[in-house]
Amino acid sequence: MKFVFTISIISALTLLSLFTDAAENVEAAITQEEREINRWLASQEENMLELLTRITNINSGSLNKAGVDQLAAIFSNELSSLGFSISRLAGDVIEMPSCPGSDYKIDVTDHVLASKSGTGPKFLMIGHLDTVFPPNSPFQEFRREGDLMFGPGVADMHGGLVVMLYALKALEAFGELEDKRISILLNSDEEIGSLSSRKYIEEQARNHDWGLVYESSGTNNLTRIRKGLGQARFVVNGVASHAGGAHEMGRSAIKELAYKIVEIEKMTNYETGVTVNVGIVNGGEARNTIAPCAEALVDLRYPEPQQGEAARQQFENIANNVYSYPVDAGEITTERWINLHRPPKIPTQKSDFLLEKTRAIGRLLGQELGITDSGGGTDGSLTQAVGLPTLDSLGVAGTGAHSGREQARVSSLVERAQLSALLIRRLATE
Repeated sequence: MKFVFTISIISALTLLSLFTDAAENVEAAITQEEREINRWLASQEENMLELLTRITNINSGSLNKAGVDQLAAIFSNELSSLGFSISRLAGDVIEMPSCPGSDYKIDVTDHVLASKSGTGPKFLMIGHLDTVFPPNSPFQEFRREGDLMFGPGVADMHGGLVVMLYALKALEAFGELEDKRISILLNSDEEIGSLSSRKYIEEQARNHDWGLVYESSGTNNLTRIRKGLGQARFVVNGVASHAGGAHEMGRSAIKELAYKIVEIEKMTNYETGVTVNVGIVNGGEARNTIAPCAEALVDLRYPEPQQGEAARQQFENIANNVYSYPVDAGEITTERWINLHRPPKIPTQKSDFLLEKTRAIGRLLGQELGITDSGGGTDGSLTQAVGLPTLDSLGVAGTGAHSGREQARVSSLVERAQLSALLIRRLATE
C-alpha cells in the first residue's frame, strides 16, 4: 500500500471535483481589459528572453555571494521602478560540525524584500535567486533552440522570476498595480534549504492572504502536495594510527561511518513514502593512516510531519550507537546536525480553491494545467504550514532541474505571465 496523505484519495478527488465545478461556474470569460493585458505580454517575449538570458549567464550558485547579489540588484532595480520599496534582509553564516580542515559552513548572502501598500487582499510572491550550479560547473550559459531554452536556472527558477516580474509589469502598464497590496520576497538560499531565509518567509506568510511561488510548472502541472524535507550531517571521530605498524590501535572513523550509512539507508521505505539518501561522504587523511575523522551529508523526504520527527529520532539513535568496534568510552564519537527544513505541504480548502481558480483561468487562456504531487520541496511548503494558502508552481514549463539537462519552453514565459496577471487581478476582487 502506498503512503497516504492527510486527506484520503477519494475525499481529495471529491473535493477537487467540487472546486473544479465551482471554479468553472464563477470564472467569467476573458474581459476586454484582460485581452489587452494578454496582448501586451505577448509583445514582451523578446524582452523577457533578454532578461532571462542576462540573469542565466550570471552564475548564482547558492554559495556564490557575488553572483547572487548581482541578481538581487537587478530585480531590486526592476521592482523599485514599479513603485516597490526595497529592503535587504540579513543573511547568516550556518555552521555545522565538520572534520578538521573541512570547516563546513554556509555563508548566505542577503535576501530581498520588496513591498507596496494598497487595498484589498495581501499577496506574498516568492522566488529564489540562487541555483544549484557553482562557478566551476560546466553548465553556465543560456542557449536557445526553437521553442526550447537551456541553461542553469531557466526552469528553477530564473524563468519563474521573469514570469513574476512581467506579470507585475503588465498590471502596471494598465494602471492596475498601484492599488494592490503586494510583498515580494526573493531569497538567496532556497536551494540549500532556506536555512537563513525561513524565519523571514514565515514572518511574511503570517501577514498575507494569498501565497504565489514561481517554481517551475514542469510539464504543465500545478503541484498540490509536497513531501517534507530534512537534512542531516554526521561527523564521526575515531583514533588515528599507522595502518601497518599499529593497525590494532586505531579506530577508523570511515569504518564506523560505513556502518552508520548502512543503517541510514535502511530508513528508506517506499511503502510509507520516506526516502533517505547519503549524498556526500568524505573522510580520512592518507592511504596508510587509520582515519581519525569522516563525515556524511544526508537528505530526507517524508509525506507526514510525524514521519519527519520519527526520522530525526532514528538519526539520533544511529549517531549515538557504535557499530564497528567494542564500545570503549571516548574512542568513537559522533557529532550530528539535523534540520527538518521544510514541512510537508498538505492541502487545505483555501489552497485547493486557489489551485482550481488558477486552472480555471488557465483554461480560459487555452492553458490546460494538470495536478501533480511532488517529492521536491519549495518555500511554498513553509508558507502553507503557517496558514497561508499557497500555490507554488506558477513558473515556466520546464524539466531537468538540478542537472545539465535543465530546459524550459520559451512560449511558457508569456503564457505563465498572462496566467499570473489575470490570477492576481481576479483574486484582488474576491
